[in-house]
Amino acid sequence: MPIPPLKNHIVLVSRQALPSLLGASFPGSGPVHIHAVVTPAMKGAAHLLRKALEARGRQCAFTEYPLADSSDQNAIYNVLEEIRATCGSESLGINLTGGTKLMALAAAEWAQVCEVPAFYIDTDGEQVISVGRDWAYAPLPDVLSVRDLLAANGFDMEAANSEPVPAPRRESLTRLLKLACAPAGERAMGRLNRLSKAAAGALYARDDGPPDPSWRELLAICKEAGTALAGNGHVTFLDEAARRWCNGAWFEEYVRMTLFRLKAAQRLRDFASSVSVRRDGVLNELDALFAARNRLFTIECKTSAMSGGGNIPEDRVSTALYKLDSLHDRLGGILARAMLCSVRPLCGKDRERAQNLRVRVVCGKDLLNLEEILISWSHET
Repeated sequence: MPIPPLKNHIVLVSRQALPSLLGASFPGSGPVHIHAVVTPAMKGAAHLLRKALEARGRQCAFTEYPLADSSDQNAIYNVLEEIRATCGSESLGINLTGGTKLMALAAAEWAQVCEVPAFYIDTDGEQVISVGRDWAYAPLPDVLSVRDLLAANGFDMEAANSEPVPAPRRESLTRLLKLACAPAGERAMGRLNRLSKAAAGALYARDDGPPDPSWRELLAICKEAGTALAGNGHVTFLDEAARRWCNGAWFEEYVRMTLFRLKAAQRLRDFASSVSVRRDGVLNELDALFAARNRLFTIECKTSAMSGGGNIPEDRVSTALYKLDSLHDRLGGILARAMLCSVRPLCGKDRERAQNLRVRVVCGKDLLNLEEILISWSHET
């Protein structure tokens, strides 16, 4: 067990709630009381930590202890002694991961003198270190869900879909992706996108295009999936959800199907798709998120052309990359990762831009191996 069962945890509150949340979440060692040492600058962070614990369902008391001067050794000792007196004979340990460096140093000295168990959560190295005369190391358990990781960074998850894709739809999605990755299929998909956009509000659109083999195959897939029918020079969509599915939501569903399969195989901890999150009143919508190794992974899905000339907006790639770059760190902290999955290829310049922003790009036929790619990506250091 990384941390012995302790009824009371002392935490040194900092802007990163993740280590304190992890220390309180290990199976079999969760405390019943969190004693938070809080400097004036960390009042907001303490509130965030309390909310993150509540979001995880940790039914433990949470008491704040103000520390006016984080560089005053005696002041730190006094606060820690106050907490120890409050706990009486109950078991007590201290998480050294937060606070300032001086706070952690003073707390480590205090713990050693008072023989209080002390530990450090090394999130980057994925280990728990029991700190004493002899240090002991244990692997960091994978315990945090998507909701936990969002809450640790101040986000409330308001809506998400983690349901399995119905069995009849799964084969249609795989066939659809294979078709979309082929040159002829790419043209057929573009045609379907145009018609589904034109059908907004009416659920049908005039189709004067030639019935080439790829188009007939695409219509057959849509019919099997229960989303669209063709006849009398029109394409008719069964309902608004079906129209959106044909306009690109099918690819988000494919990603959800892949993530569900990975979770069922215990290759990742948790996932959510079609996610709505809110922080400070600002709403953000995301295609897919998953949690593995106590880290948050963000996926943006695109089916339309992302690069090239013609009528393609020049800022389409920039918009997608900016969204991923600006959000993923805030959503999941410094260990979070982001990926852009595009059915259509990106040009070399856009791939380079994504690499500079630390956004992984998966395009075209590579998406047919998305399951293996996600497994490998989730284990990258």
